[in-house]
Amino acid sequence: MSLRPYQQEAVDAVYNYLREHDDNPCVILPTGCGKSHVIAKIATDAVQQWNGRVLILAHVKELLEQNASKIIALCPEIPVGIFSAGLKSRDTDEPIIVAGIQSVYNKSCDLGSFDLILVDEAHLIAPDGEGMYRTFLNDMKVINPNVRVIGLTATPYRLKGGLICKPENMLNEVCYDAGLKEMINQGYLSPLVSRAGKAEAKLSNLHVRGGEFLNVEITAAMDKKEITDSACEEIVELTKERKSVLIFCTSVEHCQHVMDRLRFLGQVCEMVTGDTPAAERAELLER
Repeated sequence: MSLRPYQQEAVDAVYNYLREHDDNPCVILPTGCGKSHVIAKIATDAVQQWNGRVLILAHVKELLEQNASKIIALCPEIPVGIFSAGLKSRDTDEPIIVAGIQSVYNKSCDLGSFDLILVDEAHLIAPDGEGMYRTFLNDMKVINPNVRVIGLTATPYRLKGGLICKPENMLNEVCYDAGLKEMINQGYLSPLVSRAGKAEAKLSNLHVRGGEFLNVEITAAMDKKEITDSACEEIVELTKERKSVLIFCTSVEHCQHVMDRLRFLGQVCEMVTGDTPAAERAELLER
């Protein structure tokens, strides 16, 4: 597995930062640019070249599986362990461990010492307080005060708090940023084409809490029959030449209404929610 030029630039930027600074860097790669390849390269180099031990953290099992598979493809001779309740695995001894933060946030002593910790979707690290990431990373620094944390994300800003990298934060400085416009211009990402829908939702009175719209309000505004019917008809019309379409909804009930309407329009459509069993989810996505 060979890296794209910008992926190698990101890896080199991380190495340079770790050599020249004492704190923790962050890499920004837009969605679709292959964070998992960068993670795999950094992790395998740390083990092979510097005899280090690496932990990779993520918040969903799909990312755990993706990161583990890229490491195995890049360097199959390095043992890779997985610690995740959702994947029914609790490996602790391998030189590279891929772990779900929900499974390990209070089990730092079970995992032992690491030299590098890479955090996928690093914008989920809370800026303050006692969130799972901060609790776990603080415990790991007690076990090894010299451990370095590397964050990777496509969204380095929070609605409240601004840039996730600050001197007082867990991540301190952006060491590499592959701009979205540059990735599109270089042909690595498809150009974005946006348009307004024919039916307009009334969103002017929505309230925000913790940087997010209140779910009950956004659902009430969006999950209306006239909006759903109009949007689904537009989806069918505008995607005639597409092989597949991904639709995000505001609630499980909204998903159900959208799926029912698309099926009424003669389309094949399925629904995946947080409660969809793993085997069913995998089968639906594969199909």
